Amino acid sequence: MERSESKKPRAHTVGLGFAFVGRKLGRNGSNPSAAMTARGGGALNAKTFFITALACVLLALGGTAAVVAWADPLLTAGTLEEGGAALFVNERYELAGLIRRQEYSSVVMGTSSVANFRASWFTRGTGEKTLKITFPDGRLSEFDTALDLAFRTHGELDTVYFCLDPTVLVREEQVSELPQYLYNDDPLDDLQFYLNGESVALAVRSLVLGEAGKVPLDDAYVWEGEFEFSWWAAMRGYTRPEAVDAALPEDAFLPAAERNMDLICGWLEAHPDTRFVVWFPPYSLLFWDKMCQQGRTEAVLEAVRYAASRLMEHGNAQVHCFLHDLGHVTELGYYTDHIHCSAEVTAWVAQMLMEGKWRLTPDNCAPALQTLRDYLDAYDFELLFQSYRELEAALP
Repeated sequence: MERSESKKPRAHTVGLGFAFVGRKLGRNGSNPSAAMTARGGGALNAKTFFITALACVLLALGGTAAVVAWADPLLTAGTLEEGGAALFVNERYELAGLIRRQEYSSVVMGTSSVANFRASWFTRGTGEKTLKITFPDGRLSEFDTALDLAFRTHGELDTVYFCLDPTVLVREEQVSELPQYLYNDDPLDDLQFYLNGESVALAVRSLVLGEAGKVPLDDAYVWEGEFEFSWWAAMRGYTRPEAVDAALPEDAFLPAAERNMDLICGWLEAHPDTRFVVWFPPYSLLFWDKMCQQGRTEAVLEAVRYAASRLMEHGNAQVHCFLHDLGHVTELGYYTDHIHCSAEVTAWVAQMLMEGKWRLTPDNCAPALQTLRDYLDAYDFELLFQSYRELEAALP
């Protein structure tokens, strides 16, 4: 027996593709919707649909902007009071608000080498209210943008402490990853802040975590508690490259260093009443092994010498160098990889900067770098790595 067809009314497609299901037919068998379409009803429905959809979109955008404005994940609405806490997860977005709004007269600035510094060390040590500005793997162009914003919003600063990593000094490409709309003064592009995916994500995260994810401003972007600092951690965190056949020429990095120093010296010349304290951080012995393996040691040291000489030409600059601090750089127990050192070392470096120690002068610059060069020439790196392999093999 054949199954009888369903008696449910069919869908009738009319007008601009809207489907009306289950409508009664007119007395003459006609579909009233079709008749309405013929009289312009379909156009009316399309217009209504468009207006409704537009209203929903605007409502959603408005709601999104309201959530971002209320949560203020990028700290653009006001200052954090002394001891105040916030959610700090994205330096490049959040620091724009801090640079604009916080009260300070000095800054300490640098890559992840500065992340574990506390601004309060400088505030207490010098009496100058200090803000930390740190970008992981930061480019000079990013520090230039951040510093420009600090001067625009706070006038002439008392002191700028800047950690000049050798890796940053010799870097060719300095393309910024900063969201420029947060750092400029153009109100027309501020809408991006409220509708940007990063802003929305940070706002949602802030609301979900609540107070649990917040830390004091002095601990913002500090990561030292997440890693082990020891001989084992340093050795395991370092991947030794293969040795090259020939070393780079001594002047290989000078073109890049010259361009980068032109930018840095531009800060000093534009702000003669601000004191600039620039330092080369204490990279571990493993960093220099990497340079030796890649044939870059002499080229890097020559770039450092060149940078120091450029800085020392300016009366408002002082240069400190910890590259030849053999008491720390040779003790791998202070490190978690070939570059990053423990809080004990960073606190000591900050103190030396404030006390004016380990400062380079035209007379001691060459001997200081020669101290490091002589140590590297005499050090038996192969024995170090042989010992490491043997200890690793002996582990259960």
